[in-house]
Amino acid sequence: MNTLLKKIWLWVLLLGLASFLGCAAERSFLFYTEYPSVFLSPDRELSLELVLQNTGPAPETILLEVSGPTGWNARFETASYPTIQIGAVYLLADPEKKTTIKFRAKPPSGTKSGEYTFNLVARTADGKLSQTVPVRVLLQPATPTPETPKETKLVLSVTYPSVENPAGKDFTYDITIRNEADSERVVNLRAQVPAFWRAYFTPRWQMDTRITSLKIGANATDTVRFVVTPPVGVEQGEYPLVFVAQADGDMASLNLKAVVTGTYDLRLGTEAEVTGQGDTRNIRATEGQVRTFTLYLWNAGTAPLTNVTFYASKPSGWEVTFEPEKLEEVQPLSLTLKPEKVLVKIKPPSRAIPGDYTVSIIASSAQDREQMDLRVTVGASMGWGWIGVGVVVVVVAGLTGIFVRLGRR
Repeated sequence: MNTLLKKIWLWVLLLGLASFLGCAAERSFLFYTEYPSVFLSPDRELSLELVLQNTGPAPETILLEVSGPTGWNARFETASYPTIQIGAVYLLADPEKKTTIKFRAKPPSGTKSGEYTFNLVARTADGKLSQTVPVRVLLQPATPTPETPKETKLVLSVTYPSVENPAGKDFTYDITIRNEADSERVVNLRAQVPAFWRAYFTPRWQMDTRITSLKIGANATDTVRFVVTPPVGVEQGEYPLVFVAQADGDMASLNLKAVVTGTYDLRLGTEAEVTGQGDTRNIRATEGQVRTFTLYLWNAGTAPLTNVTFYASKPSGWEVTFEPEKLEEVQPLSLTLKPEKVLVKIKPPSRAIPGDYTVSIIASSAQDREQMDLRVTVGASMGWGWIGVGVVVVVVAGLTGIFVRLGRR
């Protein structure tokens, strides 16, 4: 009987432990807002913060959906500046980390006052888990607004609306803002830039200070610097930018343009540097004989190099030739995925003194130039070695003959 009771208790403990472990490893996440019911004026845009939190044991990709009234341009955006529209959020397996996003919606013109409900849905990528947050929007009746007086306008101007730079460089625009109101106003700044570009604002003479707004006196003018950074590897082309200034209910914008040109970066390397074996920048040669050296050349920029020619700076009496002597075009390495090969033939003079010499190889294109210095160690040819051996043999034979003749006497 005791044995039976022990077995029953053991099974109960095992089942409880399995249930506990199963619960501990259960997937789950939180999706909520602190303000599920809001009041909204018909001329305003709803901006509501939502919180996502992964309480499960593994990372999750959460897909976002919204259903509700049509025409409201309902969407999800990042909470940090600059904001971008999103459709999913990747959550790490960290129950302490909360990710905040924003839900935005604006009633279309002519929408009647009343109650409108949006259902915000967050679901895992496999669709097994989902959370729904209903948001109730109480649209208030429109109130007549007085006609905006002329003096409340903001006027924007820029001297250079289109700026050209190579990839990897910032684009800078000095924007003049005039406040034509009869009172001081705080002007808020924002930008619309392509995806993955970064933008910020600074006072004109304080490049280390970043701002999002500034005060401008009544009927006064101020200048801010608008700086835009393209992402790494951006393609050549023209990209539209928009600078926006807002004060009270007034808004003004400027359409700008960033023209990205290519970069040029000519590189030279030895066989050992490129393939891991072969000649380095220290090579050996023999007087009067041709030494062949493989030169590798590539374009580490983003735009083609054209008319690449080769020449050498060498000691007097040396011969240096290249095969080929010229390359019409060298495409970026990111496109070709392999460097170009050039054979360099180096010939020291026949009576060169053994020792170390420097030969500089220069590659020059219409856009860039690069140089490689080689240390060439010259040794005597084997012909002189055999002559030396012959001289020694003759001397030894002569001495031997003399000793033999003297010995007979």
